Amino acid sequence: MTLPTEQYSCIHRVCVCVQSCHATKPGMLNVHLVPHTHDDVGWLKTVDQYFYGDRNDIQHAGVQYILDSVVDQLWKNPDRRFIYVETAFFYHWWKSQSSSMQQTVKQLVNEGRLEFVNGGWCMSDEAATHYSAVIDQMTIGLRFLNETFGACGRPRVAWHIDPFGHAREHASMFAEMGFDGFFFGRLDYQDWARRMRNKEQELLWRASDSLTPPMADLFTGMQSFFLHPFMLMTSGLSNRTVSHYFLTACPR
Repeated sequence: MTLPTEQYSCIHRVCVCVQSCHATKPGMLNVHLVPHTHDDVGWLKTVDQYFYGDRNDIQHAGVQYILDSVVDQLWKNPDRRFIYVETAFFYHWWKSQSSSMQQTVKQLVNEGRLEFVNGGWCMSDEAATHYSAVIDQMTIGLRFLNETFGACGRPRVAWHIDPFGHAREHASMFAEMGFDGFFFGRLDYQDWARRMRNKEQELLWRASDSLTPPMADLFTGMQSFFLHPFMLMTSGLSNRTVSHYFLTACPR
C-alpha cells in the first residue's frame, strides 16, 4: 500500500510504520496471523476492574497485564507485530508508565511493530448510539494517539469485531474520517453462509447516497472466526500444531 508522504512525514525521520509488513513469498499461500486485543470498555465488570484484573470470579481479565506482556514480547523479537484497539485502556496504562517505557513504546509504534486500529475511546455500538456521541468518542481517542505518537499512531483501519449489527452511517463516518478499510465480525448467520458460498466476505461499501463517490466508499472485510487463548485451552487445542489451528478456525 502506498501512502502520501505528506500524511506520514515521520517516514523521513525515524518512522517506518507503513513499511512494517513482512515480505510475502511469490507462488505461496501467504497467511497473516493478526494478534489483536478485544477488551470491552465495561461489560460484565467495571472499566477499572477490567484494567486492574479485579473480580476475576466474574470474568478473568486484566488489561494492564496484556499491555505489559505485549510490549515485553514485541521488544524481544523484532519480527513480532501486534494490534491494539481500545484507546481508553491504553491511555490508562500509558499514564502510569515511566518515561523510558514510553520511549520504548514510541519506538515500537514508529517501527510499525505496535499498531493501533479504530482509534476511538471504545468500540461503539452501532444501533443505539447517537452519531454525535460516536464522533466525540472517536475524536477523544484519535486526538490522544495523534498528540502522543504523531502520524505513525494514526489508525488506518476501522475495527468493529463485536457490535451486533452494522449501520451504514457508521461506515459513512469511517470513510469520511479517512480510514482505508473497515473490518467487522458479527453478521446474520444466513448472510454469512451466503457470503461464504459466494466468496463475498469482502466488498466496497458505498456508505452514502448523498455524498459523491468515492467520498463515502469504504473497503470492508468480514472476519469469519477467531480463537482466543482460553478457547484454545478449553477446546483441547493447546498442544496442537498451527495446521490444526487453521483447520479449526477456517472450516470448509
